[in-house]
Amino acid sequence: MSTKSEITAMAQAIIEAHDGQAYYNFEQASKIVGCGRNTLAHHLHNAGILVKKVGPSKRVSAYDLASCMYSGRIAPIDNISRSA
Repeated sequence: MSTKSEITAMAQAIIEAHDGQAYYNFEQASKIVGCGRNTLAHHLHNAGILVKKVGPSKRVSAYDLASCMYSGRIAPIDNISRSA
């Protein structure tokens, strides 16, 4: 499965889990990602993801959340860094 299709599948799963909602405020988005609001803002900034401002609230799309969660993933076992 390619990176883009995995991100799309994750975004679709997020949308389906939240009754078709595609944009989330920072409070909702931080619960989806599993981190605090300030940490989420830092991760989004580092990933180059822009947010949409709606009134006083900043909104993040499900696709951008999935992209942020997908980026930076590594293998759970790192055999290279072990010294023999």
